[in-house]
Amino acid sequence: MKDIENFRRGVEAMVEELRATMLELGSEGPNETSVVSNARDRLRYISALTEQAAGRTLTAAEALSDRIKAQQALAAALAGKTRSPQIRAFLEQLQAEHQAAAGQLAEIIQAQEFQDLVGQVVNKLLVMVQKMEDNLVHLLIDDDPDPHLSGPVTRESERVSQDDIDDLFG
Repeated sequence: MKDIENFRRGVEAMVEELRATMLELGSEGPNETSVVSNARDRLRYISALTEQAAGRTLTAAEALSDRIKAQQALAAALAGKTRSPQIRAFLEQLQAEHQAAAGQLAEIIQAQEFQDLVGQVVNKLLVMVQKMEDNLVHLLIDDDPDPHLSGPVTRESERVSQDDIDDLFG
């Protein structure tokens, strides 16, 4: 009996720690039934917004990268055709700046792809937290069923059978 009580206290402590951690992540009220779900919903919302922002940034950076490459190729072609040393110097400088910008855009794209991976990990953690909470609560409920959740108590003479209900609707 002592082992069961120790196990129960351990599970209750884990549930409480889980709820406290989720509360720290952003739930404002101490309402125990909504602490975990509110924090989880907020994390999902933040994850979705971050994913959308990363997607927009990634799309814009890729489009800009394509435009820079096209301009760089045009500057190289024009530099080979011009006779003016000033224009040639300008076009060569433009190519160098485009090269540097393309490198910075590659870093932005890589960072946004990393953000996508982080979002996937956050979503997996949210699923794991939900499963863990459900399993822990299930262990507690199965061990100590609440008599208020077992339905109404009726006398044997007042019970209605399925056949009685079928006859009523049939």
